[in-house]
Amino acid sequence: MKPPVLKYSVIAVAMAIATSPYASAQNAGGEGAQTVYVTGSNLKRTEKEGTQPIQIITAKDIRETGASTVTELIRLVPSMGSDVNLDTNDGGFSRGVSTASLRGLSSSSTLILLNGRRMTPVAYADPNDGNSTLYDLNSIPLAALERVEILRDGASAVYGSDAIGGVINFITRSNYKGAEISARVSANDDNEFKRKGVNVVAGTGDLDTDGYNVFFTADLSDRDRVLRENVKDIEFEQYRRLSNRYATPYGSTISGAPAFYRETAPNSGQFTATRANAADRLRLSTNCDPARQLTGSTAMGLAATSVFVGRTFCNYDTNQNLEGTGEGKDASLLSRGTIKLGPNVRAFVEGAYARTERQYTSNPITINTTPVTNFNATGVAPSYQTILPAGHPDNPFPNARASVAYRFENAPSGTETINEQGRLLTGLQGSHFNWDWEVGLLYNEARRNDSYEGRLYLPVLRQLNAGATLAQISANPDLFRRTQSDDKSSITHFDVKANTQFGQLGGGAIGVAVGAEARREKLQMNPGELLATGQIYGLANTIIDGERDVKSAFVEVRTPFFKNFEMDFAGRWDKYPGIKTNFVPKVGAKWTVIDSLALRGSYSEGFRAPALSQVTPGGAQFFLNNLYDPRRCESDEVTPKPNATEIDCRKSASGTGGANPNLKPEESKSYTFGILFSPSPSFDIGLDFFKIRKEGEVALGTAFDALRDEDTNPGLIVRDQNPANFITDAAGRPIAGTGPLLTVRQPWLNKGSVEVQGIDIDVAFRKNLGDWGNFSAKLTSAYLHSYTLQQEPGDAEHNLVGYNAGLLDWNLSSSIDLPRWKTSLSASLTRGAHAFSANVNYTGPVSLLRKYDNQTTYDAPFCHYQPATSAGAPSASITVPGYLAEFPDCKVKEWVRFGVGYTYTGIQNLSLTFNVQNLFDKAAPFDPRYGATAGAPLAGYNEGLHNPYGRYFTASARYSF
Repeated sequence: MKPPVLKYSVIAVAMAIATSPYASAQNAGGEGAQTVYVTGSNLKRTEKEGTQPIQIITAKDIRETGASTVTELIRLVPSMGSDVNLDTNDGGFSRGVSTASLRGLSSSSTLILLNGRRMTPVAYADPNDGNSTLYDLNSIPLAALERVEILRDGASAVYGSDAIGGVINFITRSNYKGAEISARVSANDDNEFKRKGVNVVAGTGDLDTDGYNVFFTADLSDRDRVLRENVKDIEFEQYRRLSNRYATPYGSTISGAPAFYRETAPNSGQFTATRANAADRLRLSTNCDPARQLTGSTAMGLAATSVFVGRTFCNYDTNQNLEGTGEGKDASLLSRGTIKLGPNVRAFVEGAYARTERQYTSNPITINTTPVTNFNATGVAPSYQTILPAGHPDNPFPNARASVAYRFENAPSGTETINEQGRLLTGLQGSHFNWDWEVGLLYNEARRNDSYEGRLYLPVLRQLNAGATLAQISANPDLFRRTQSDDKSSITHFDVKANTQFGQLGGGAIGVAVGAEARREKLQMNPGELLATGQIYGLANTIIDGERDVKSAFVEVRTPFFKNFEMDFAGRWDKYPGIKTNFVPKVGAKWTVIDSLALRGSYSEGFRAPALSQVTPGGAQFFLNNLYDPRRCESDEVTPKPNATEIDCRKSASGTGGANPNLKPEESKSYTFGILFSPSPSFDIGLDFFKIRKEGEVALGTAFDALRDEDTNPGLIVRDQNPANFITDAAGRPIAGTGPLLTVRQPWLNKGSVEVQGIDIDVAFRKNLGDWGNFSAKLTSAYLHSYTLQQEPGDAEHNLVGYNAGLLDWNLSSSIDLPRWKTSLSASLTRGAHAFSANVNYTGPVSLLRKYDNQTTYDAPFCHYQPATSAGAPSASITVPGYLAEFPDCKVKEWVRFGVGYTYTGIQNLSLTFNVQNLFDKAAPFDPRYGATAGAPLAGYNEGLHNPYGRYFTASARYSF
């Protein structure tokens, strides 16, 4: 019997379908084996070669998943982390963007390519960790994809910065001849989360026979808005019972019926009331519909110390504007032409345009009693605080100043984000003197228009303090303004590369590739004039105008020392302004022990240059919410200290980031070791062990750290210096330096490190069943063995796998969830005109236990949602008091979904596909962190791990001409 031959399916598929200009296939002589380019290398390879772990998702795979968008598809990849951005609802600084994060190493360490070349990062300057560079998946139409190649290894030696965690290469169709039109529609069994779309593809010419090919594809799609209260494929009743989510009609104590507060002491600027002194300091208006009048209780999510407990107030229903997902519209167009200029030269041009529009609802704006920071182009503008002098028409206190909490219910509200991307690539490709060469020029521009409705115009609002009434300024049409930013990012990229073969080793010719790149990166972020001049109430802005030139060169060598052993070597030099030339190497090896068994491994170094937004003057201004202020709130994070209020336990304050021109690149080292085994020609097994360590992560200094370390670094914290507002000791004396929190300064810094270790498992089986058709099955699984996170150099490193990072180690500000296992299993059977498919997707559990606080190990692990169990364990959250009774293991449960699909091609030129995801309607698991906060319903599921779609149906039809 002939021994089985190694055909590691992932590599073989990549080789078989790669196409020019980004991947060209041609015969290489000898045995006539096809050689092609594969993501992660500039050298051609045969289908038996490959030293790197690559996952391929084909068009067939995409169809069988039932995914409606690229984001949904990528979230099914087991090696994807939970620290991604989603555009389901208003995501703040990353609003309207969806990103990918391989290995949980952040979106900024996952490089996204389109047809083998870089995309420009979108025009954002998100100050959150891991979000400084965002590649928007929404700009890539799923229907245009031929395949996706995922390099699950560091690739800085080939592609440069941002490839520490790996590379995702989205490859669209090419050399298409003919025409087709397709339509699709999807929704869940509650008729929610509806999507619909149409796609057109047309092409003419055959590159081989006609000498040219031109094609284009266009795609239009939209999605419906879903109210948060209509998202039912979660543990809805469990959230209602344990978290009081939608348990009462309560929304907010701040409404169009004003609540007036008396100044606590003359000229203190402090306007608060407690349950003990409310009769003297608080006046509530109840001039609203009686149906809106509620009596405050802890069941609403109010703190037991809240002044509203037991008092009647006018409720504002904030729930009416909370969304499960916002409305969206997408459009894209891509065209490419290739023409032979002779027997050895081709010219190619590619153009693309994508537009995504996201609209999110929000509640009408409010004013409150505390000072509010305002921002302008250069930093902080004069703050605003409503202070009504004695005798003011609205002031109910005749002998004292007052402030007011009030909602402008007549104000327009909501946000709109429009992202546009334009891409133009042109180049030449040829073969001369035994060298294959290519030269290309790319311009890629991203524009963002971000707008807010119903913001307050400060010159009109300040009239309130000067004697105008609430009724008068509310009726003033100049009070409400629409703000708008005009942001742009771009790259202009020139590259030239060539490869050849020469000499002869025991296993064949030596391969060499060399190349150089020059790239100009630009980022401009411009708020509207009113915002830039500090005339808009309480809205942060971002102003950046930066550019830089990056120069790179690379070399790659393949040495087939023997027929069964080869090594690859690669190195890349990158020069960024202000940073010394960076060199990163990579070496890989593969040993085919026998025809059915091969071993492979690689070592590489990587780097990620600081983003333009981190080194350019200007940057993001922001608000910090729900801060626990340890100087004014007890350690249970609920009870205020004397002369403080419950607001100090969930404080809002302003934050400012700062560009740091002295930042150094993040650096990494990656190791992989793989075993490829084919016990039969139809059965392949791949095991790839990996380890990646990233040092010097660039991150903002956190508010958590700044507040914790205020004694040793007080310059990062700004507090109210009025002694009347200090907390008091047992004798009632004010304690200096304990005023209400105003601002936290958070500059960009090179900080700690992250290390991840694990195993990727790939199993493929295929079998011709004769009259029964062709059967295939594929398993892809990611096992995390270790994930450590060091926030600051010298901090303790604990294995966080299976836990939430910031809970297991209380010292960490990261909130990443790290399930140990994520698995995808699919199978398909094709018989004539019928194709059947099934899939299973598994996401492992996440523990909410706490064990450490940096160097401190608690006496025993304890659940974050239980009181302290010993003197050695700190108090934990008591916000979900019944949690442990129902979840004694203190875990977010695993999530298993089954799906099925069917495609019929029995009608000439017509293909019909029907798919059901989550066939058994498995609800997203309960997670106490996403129930409610202060009575406001949160998403009701963990967005990084789960989705709320439930049983989800997709139908599509494709007609070819």
